[in-house]
Amino acid sequence: MAYDLFAESNPAFGTFGLVGFCQKFHAVSKRSPEFALAYLALPLALSDDLETSFEETAATTGLLSWLNRYPDVRLDLGARLDASKDIVSAAVRFGLSTKALSFNSDGTIGLGTRKAPKAPITDLPEKPKRAVKRAERLGTWMGKAGSAGTIFSAFGVTP
Repeated sequence: MAYDLFAESNPAFGTFGLVGFCQKFHAVSKRSPEFALAYLALPLALSDDLETSFEETAATTGLLSWLNRYPDVRLDLGARLDASKDIVSAAVRFGLSTKALSFNSDGTIGLGTRKAPKAPITDLPEKPKRAVKRAERLGTWMGKAGSAGTIFSAFGVTP
């Protein structure tokens, strides 16, 4: 298997992260996440330098507690988000084209009609698997945190 199958810039890999994010977001909030949150969640999930902050927390920690414990997450966040726009857009396009993701009429992004297989995620090497787990954790935290405006405000950025 070629490494590029798991590279963070690969649209299929980004789609796996977004699917995990959407699944967890919906599980805790019973609604789909606002589309703009994909451009915040996926770059954070793909940021391996944040791994320690995720390892030292749990799904019950919550978004605001995580940000209070690790305020450096906000450092250079704007640059991180700008640098990843194309990666997120490609992942969204791929997810939509494969029907793993769907756009909803209310401006949210959710799971599509095609279910993503679990086996490829569980068979990933540790580093990419951790990225998907971070996306899922962010889905849980953001799903409990409230609106997209509240979430972006907590990070100190505007959508």
